[in-house]
Amino acid sequence: MANGFDEADQIPEIWETEEDKKLEIKQLKNKYTKYAYQEFIKEPVLVLLNNDTKWKIDVTTRVIREWWKKSRTRPRILVIQLLDIMIETATLVTTGKDTKNTPGIESVSEFENYCRIDGKDYHVRLIVKKQPNRYFAYYYGANGIEI
Repeated sequence: MANGFDEADQIPEIWETEEDKKLEIKQLKNKYTKYAYQEFIKEPVLVLLNNDTKWKIDVTTRVIREWWKKSRTRPRILVIQLLDIMIETATLVTTGKDTKNTPGIESVSEFENYCRIDGKDYHVRLIVKKQPNRYFAYYYGANGIEI
């Protein structure tokens, strides 16, 4: 399966709105940063179940901050709208040692998923870190792909 989805599955899709198209990158980023905090940063912490591993993954400000630092294009900004769906339906690619030897981190796992933004296909990469008592989303981003 080239994109990780069965024929019957729908690839999650989002479109840039007419309102979004009028915004400069900085304004678009500010809009979706507010959106991310409103939708995903909860008290108690939002916990999503990954269908592939059955891991309960915490969504904290860390993943929003990492997305924010690395989002410089419109699609990479817009993809934050799909964070919950992407975490729940991502497929585990690999798990290994934390190469940065961060205290308290037992392992780092890479997941992948796919979505469509404005009619173009994107590969979504998600990094999840494991601590002794939890998993948490660390990094989230989308890159264009050719299928």
